[in-house]
Amino acid sequence: MQLVNKFAGSLNNTSVVIKSSIIGIVFFYLIGLIPGAYSFLSITPTLLLPPNFRVWTLVTGLIVERSIFNVLIDIPILLLCGMYLEPLWGALELLKFIGITGIGTTLLTSFVSLAAYAVTQNYSLWFVQFSGISGVIGGIAVAFKQITPDQKIDLKIHIIRIKDLPFLTLLISVFLSVIRVFTYTQPVMVFCGICVAWIYLRFYQSHGKGIRGDMSEHFDVASLFPPILRPFLRAISTGLFGLMVRFGWCKNPVRTYDVGAPSAITISLPGSDPADAERRRKKALRALNERLSKMQERSLSDDLDDNWVTIEDEIEKVNSKSSSTTSDEREENNKNEIEVDIR
Repeated sequence: MQLVNKFAGSLNNTSVVIKSSIIGIVFFYLIGLIPGAYSFLSITPTLLLPPNFRVWTLVTGLIVERSIFNVLIDIPILLLCGMYLEPLWGALELLKFIGITGIGTTLLTSFVSLAAYAVTQNYSLWFVQFSGISGVIGGIAVAFKQITPDQKIDLKIHIIRIKDLPFLTLLISVFLSVIRVFTYTQPVMVFCGICVAWIYLRFYQSHGKGIRGDMSEHFDVASLFPPILRPFLRAISTGLFGLMVRFGWCKNPVRTYDVGAPSAITISLPGSDPADAERRRKKALRALNERLSKMQERSLSDDLDDNWVTIEDEIEKVNSKSSSTTSDEREENNKNEIEVDIR
């Protein structure tokens, strides 16, 4: 009952975008249970091409889910978007991000399926059906990495870093596909969603004042994957970026120098928006607070060491007393022996 009340409270605090998305996913899942409805609403790569040209499935295939398990995953993730991404971006930007990531995922997954059919001549790849917001979930993992890369989630059995969330999402989807909880198209959609979301957030998302994208070092494509793969991915991404610049699909980052600044030369980079500056400020404050707390703990432990008497100190005192006592007894015995001799 408490879980239901908590869910209802979280749903009431979200915007119309999140509420409509959740209602649409539940509604179209129920519609998809009707015989023949899922085939009509889901995406089939070959049916996107002429003469069928079923382009509406790019939208309906985004919100119809094949299984209830997918629905139970989608709802809390959308609520997390309403709690963290929507206050930072706004409802319209969040809707734009979901739309671009979702439709881009369906197009890219369809292209991968047709390319795999061209190589393998496997007709199941030509007529494969897929749907859902798995690609959007992969894109949301990229968005969380962008806004809170240093945040950690303590699961008691393991600590997860937000910056590892995209690759972890991909691994989980692969594992669920291997054990047949997901279809084999789900990991492909997650990977395509990660790629589409990163391209949009890296180069095209508007931050106002003519600033687009996020060219910060912690958000390059290699940072989405484990360190062992990063040198290889950086080499590939550098070549692809040069190709995209040559075709005019994106621009080289431009550095501007404000020589007339009163204190020092000011350098501005694309993507260095106030949100990024605020993120860096919070990171610096967090590091400073951790350092101060460690210094306080160290000074407190030093004071305790000075004020409290340890067992070793007591043993040394007892030994010194016993040694002094034995030396006094020896002197007294020597005196008695001398007196006896004199007598």
